[in-house]
Amino acid sequence: MMKSKINVPTVPLQEAVDRVTRFRNQLINKVPEANIPRAVFIPIADLMAIIEKFQSLDDHGNIRNSLTGVRAYFAVKEGDEDLPDDVTALIVPVDLAGADIVAHTDGVGSDEEDDSDIYDFTQPCPVQCDNTSPLYIE
Repeated sequence: MMKSKINVPTVPLQEAVDRVTRFRNQLINKVPEANIPRAVFIPIADLMAIIEKFQSLDDHGNIRNSLTGVRAYFAVKEGDEDLPDDVTALIVPVDLAGADIVAHTDGVGSDEEDDSDIYDFTQPCPVQCDNTSPLYIE
């Protein structure tokens, strides 16, 4: 089986370190340092579940996906403002036109109260961090 080639731009390590450092430096005087988000961990299984939800088979048995990707919105849960790990990312599917899919409808009268397609499964860093990463800037 031939592996597909990743065809997206990469960022050299030093440039990535510079960008992360610049981000932290811009926030350092505005936000307590413990509250400056470092990163969010996004589990592959959860992303795959979203992808699979928006897949279908066409009449010829080909898999069709109605997403171009997902968008991550940084968020803070109510009551978490003083925690050092308060920043999460809300994940929203993005349709083929580039619009957020924030609610789903199944066309059937459902008693389901929550029809949201906004997902909260990310885990903030610090908590899910790699402290040895060169991008983990002190």
